[in-house]
Amino acid sequence: MRLRAVLRLPSLELRAIAAAGLLLAGAAAGAGDSTSYEFWPEINVYKHLDERSRLLFTAAATHAMEGAVEDSKASFQDLQFTANYDYTLAPVLRRDVPTAEWSKNRLLWARMGFAYGSSTSGSENSFKSYTGIVELNSRYPAGDAWLTSRLRVDFRHINGEPSQRYRVRVGAEWETVAFEHRVAPYGDVEVLYDTRYEQWSRTTLKSGFETPIGDRWRVEPYLAWQLNRPAETISHVLGLGLTFKYYIP
Repeated sequence: MRLRAVLRLPSLELRAIAAAGLLLAGAAAGAGDSTSYEFWPEINVYKHLDERSRLLFTAAATHAMEGAVEDSKASFQDLQFTANYDYTLAPVLRRDVPTAEWSKNRLLWARMGFAYGSSTSGSENSFKSYTGIVELNSRYPAGDAWLTSRLRVDFRHINGEPSQRYRVRVGAEWETVAFEHRVAPYGDVEVLYDTRYEQWSRTTLKSGFETPIGDRWRVEPYLAWQLNRPAETISHVLGLGLTFKYYIP
C-alpha cells in the first residue's frame, strides 16, 4: 500500500494504523541482509472467574525461514506455554466486551504467571526456559483513544542460568468501523533490559488490530519489528503475528 492509498482510506484511525504498518515495513526493508522474517502464531484462552479476576492460558510458536534450516524449509523454531492469573485494581468502565475480556474495562490491572519455553531443534542455540512473570497494566482515556502502558519483569531460568528481563511498553489504541465491521487498531513500542547482557538489548515496534469473529472469539493480526542488540551488532526481526483469542464466561 502506497502513501497515496493510505490517505484515501475512509477514516483517520484507519489511516493511522496503515501508516504505522508502512513505517514498520519500510524500516525493516531498510535493515538489509541482517533482517530475518518470522511468523508468530498464538492462541489465548481466557477463563472468567469473577468481576475482578480471570485466568489466561496461551500457546505460542515461532515459525521462521532461516538459512540454518535444512533445505531452507520453514520450521517451527521454538514453542512457549504460559498460565497467568489476572487481577483488576480498578472498577468496571464498559460493558460491551466479552465477560472474560475485562482488561479493556479497567484502568489498572495486574498479572502473575509462569511460562515454559523450549526450542524444537537440537542445534547449538537450543534452550529450555522457565519464567515467572509479574506485570502491571494501565489505560488512560485520551479523547476517542486510550493510552496504554505496561511494566513487566521476567524472572527466568534459561538452560539452568538465572536472569531477569525488565520490559517497559507504551502505546495507544482506539475503536473504529472498517467495511461495516468493528475493529480496534493499536500501536506500541517496548524496550527490554536483559541482565544477561547488562543492557537494553531489544526494542520492539508493533502495530495491528483486534476484531471479533464470533460471540467468544477474537482475532488479532499484527506486524512487529524488533531491533536486537545482545552484543555490539544490531540484528533485525520482522514478525507477522496472528493471535486467536477465546473467552470462556
